[in-house]
Amino acid sequence: MVDSSFFNNIPKNSRFIDVFDEHNFFPAPDDWIIVIADIQSSTRAIATGRYKDVNMIGGAVICAVQNATGTRDWPFVFGGDGATLLIAPGVLPEVEAALVRTRSMAKNDFDLELRVGFVPICDVRERGADVLVSRYEVSPGNCLAMFGGGGVELAEELIKADSAATHYSVADYSLPHLPDLSGLSCRWESLQSQKGRILCLLVKPQAQDFQRRQSILSHFLTELTALTGEDLSQANPVCEESLCIRWPPTGLVAEAKATRANKGYWRRLAEIYSQSLIQWISDHFNVQAGHYHAKRYRKELSRNNDFCRFDDVLRMVIDCSLAEVVQIRALLDQLHAAGDIDFGLFETEQALMTCLLFDLESSQHLHFIDGDNGGFSTAATALKQQLALHEKPLAERH
Repeated sequence: MVDSSFFNNIPKNSRFIDVFDEHNFFPAPDDWIIVIADIQSSTRAIATGRYKDVNMIGGAVICAVQNATGTRDWPFVFGGDGATLLIAPGVLPEVEAALVRTRSMAKNDFDLELRVGFVPICDVRERGADVLVSRYEVSPGNCLAMFGGGGVELAEELIKADSAATHYSVADYSLPHLPDLSGLSCRWESLQSQKGRILCLLVKPQAQDFQRRQSILSHFLTELTALTGEDLSQANPVCEESLCIRWPPTGLVAEAKATRANKGYWRRLAEIYSQSLIQWISDHFNVQAGHYHAKRYRKELSRNNDFCRFDDVLRMVIDCSLAEVVQIRALLDQLHAAGDIDFGLFETEQALMTCLLFDLESSQHLHFIDGDNGGFSTAATALKQQLALHEKPLAERH
């Protein structure tokens, strides 16, 4: 039996800012593997307003791995147009098969090119980087991973680098059957900003020393919190007022395509029509339907999400007033001018939410947040422009 207990043995942090204490990061097992999956050339999909589909495929990567291995214990970070996970070598065949099927589904049903690669952790350590993991518990039983040490970032560079891609990327082949994506859901409408603007923010410390990098991020989060409220939760775009469910849901067709598995598209579509109608009635009249407690579930949604996460780059989707946007920009410019950070920032009016539902009865569910109209992908373009001015590719620096 494959031992997947590493992540669950890491001490939990219940405050996001505590995640950045260097003492709360622990080295991943040396024989484990970094899984990188992201959508290539997502610009075209974004330009045609299909970023919700892009987010769904990113969530599908995580869901496919969890279902194929039968456990939620693998550390992961949702990236908007993809995801990063750490797995034990013993489950590599199952994970590769699941992601090959997910890649085919993304291409055939969504016309999206999903790149998949595996980089052994020992390889990035040989190049001078590391893979360190911190554990953030958003609510009892629902935990998110944070990655530090530069190893995950290096792995992404290696997957994309022409010289190394053939060594680490999964070859272009297909397998019969569709991936098991049960639990993947996309039924909530876009989350409207309650303060005026949704900010998609990427922040990367310029320091090479891990301790210094974490210190810079802690300082930034302290200053940011002072601008947005008493704690970061006040900038959370997921709240009672922003949650909206309609019938039929906007994402109904995309969910049916992705999660149909062996049921067939039309049968799965009919299932989602009926399930979402029950959910809409429950929410509209604030009543319970089976294990779905509308009022309790909406409250849990505001906690069980990743509007703040970290994988060598701080990623945040926050709800801000126009005045706060000006102040946050000034803070970012100040830290960038001082040589502490590079950053990418994208403003929009709505956030998107992609859901993983495990067990509603025990409140086990997680929700991935991104901005609409490009979100993190657009913010990443601005970050790359700053990085290009002073930073060589990681594959050359290690």
